[in-house]
Amino acid sequence: MQMVGALVNLLLIAACFYAMYSLTPANNPYGYMAASFSLVHGLLGMVRSFSDEFDECGRTFLISASILEVIPLPLANIEFYLVSDQSGVALVHGLSLIPLFYDMLGKMGDDWDSSTETLKDLALLGNIGSTSYLAIKDGNHLYAGVAATAFVARFGAALIDHFMEGFGPHVATVGNAGILALMTYALTEG
Repeated sequence: MQMVGALVNLLLIAACFYAMYSLTPANNPYGYMAASFSLVHGLLGMVRSFSDEFDECGRTFLISASILEVIPLPLANIEFYLVSDQSGVALVHGLSLIPLFYDMLGKMGDDWDSSTETLKDLALLGNIGSTSYLAIKDGNHLYAGVAATAFVARFGAALIDHFMEGFGPHVATVGNAGILALMTYALTEG
C-alpha cells in the first residue's frame, strides 16, 4: 500500500510540475495557486509513504487533504471564466471556498462537524455544474473532462473506499492530478 501511495503522489507532483512549468503566476495566478497547494500535499504524501510511522504528519496531512478536496476545481473555474466572455462569474467560484475555511478551523481545533463536509460537497457540486455549463456553452470538451474528473475525485473516491478500504484517498489523489493536468492543458492549448 505504501508503494501505491508513493506512485499516486508522484503522479500528483508530476502534474504540479507540468502546471507550474506551463502556467505563469502573472497570467494564471489561480491555476498556479492550485498547483502550489497540490505540490505541497503531494510532497507530504511522499513523506507519509516512506515513513515507518503510520501517523507521520497526521493532522497536517488531514488538513492538507481537506484543502485539496475543495480548491482545485474552484480555482480552475476562476481561470476558465476569466478567459470566457462571462468573467464576472469568476468571483462566485472564489466565494465557494468559504466552507473550506470553516472545515479547516474545525479540524485544527477538534470541533469538526459533519455539516462542514456537507457544505464542501454542495460547493463542489455547484462548481461541477458550473464547469459543465461552461463546457457546453463554449463547446470545450476539456472543461467537461475537468468536471468529470472532479466528480470522480470526490465522490468516486468515497465509493471505491467503501468497497476497497484504503484505496479512496489514492483515487482522490489521481483525480486531483487529472484536474491539474486537464486545467493546464485547457489553458495553454485552448
